[in-house]
Amino acid sequence: MAQRFGELAVADITYVATSTGWAYRSLLMDASRMIVGYKLYSTLETAGPLAALGDAICFYQKHGVDIRSLIHHSDRGIQYCSNAYVDVLLSEKVQISMTQTGDPLHNAMAERLNNTIKNGWLFDCEGKSFEEVECLIHKAVRVYNNDRPHQALGMRTPRQALQETLLSGRAVKEPIGRRAGTA
Repeated sequence: MAQRFGELAVADITYVATSTGWAYRSLLMDASRMIVGYKLYSTLETAGPLAALGDAICFYQKHGVDIRSLIHHSDRGIQYCSNAYVDVLLSEKVQISMTQTGDPLHNAMAERLNNTIKNGWLFDCEGKSFEEVECLIHKAVRVYNNDRPHQALGMRTPRQALQETLLSGRAVKEPIGRRAGTA
């Protein structure tokens, strides 16, 4: 299991009901429990997960985390196997890990996160517009990252754990000159 922030990110997609039909939420979570990227998209096209991946890359860069040793783990969904998605991971020197089968237990951390967000905050969205659901997801991620203590983190929030990790130097740091805006 990952020991430091920036060593492992897990990704998954789930469906969310809206007043106009299904929408698809893509999430990326660092193994530290911090949601680092997410996107609600109207279709299952690769664009949704790509946007979430872009957010995750920006999040890591913003915090000075070197993602060249990051392992990106997902199921074998067509979005994660697509040339566009894989090309971004390879261009960032991210290692790719995928489940061997369709067994959700092989991506349990991401599946559990999806369950927590969906059943904790998004359980009654059928009558809400896409935009309203998007706002609910944003709020859920904010609460999950900043307000919700986790037993696995010693009853700290992911944000608290991240701040402690960054201050202690236990994150996978980027070399000087590679940080966003300086390369």
